[in-house]
Amino acid sequence: MGYIYECDSDRPGKEAKLATKSVIDPKVPKAKTRRVRFGDVTVTAPAPPRASVERNVKLSTQALERVARRLARPGTVLRTKKNVPLFSVDSDNPDILIRQLNGKTERGTIVDDAFQAID
Repeated sequence: MGYIYECDSDRPGKEAKLATKSVIDPKVPKAKTRRVRFGDVTVTAPAPPRASVERNVKLSTQALERVARRLARPGTVLRTKKNVPLFSVDSDNPDILIRQLNGKTERGTIVDDAFQAID
């Protein structure tokens, strides 16, 4: 049996040390591995089977098509709640705000951090 040593080649001066609980059997053929790095952490794992990758690509493509259809629809639906104002900008005058609150629509401005109606 052999042992796997871990060594961080990105950090000069660091010595190789014995990886804990890592044993390789020379009789077992080497499997293809993939390495993914997240900041300072590197994860090495067996490569997934080709069929698994193809299936996941197909599933992710279908999910992307579903979300693309929803994102392609123009507009946004904002559900109003009682006592929560919904503000928008007046299309004729960008200095004026339109506030919708509890079924009542008012035009106005923000003065001293508070809405002040002008109509």
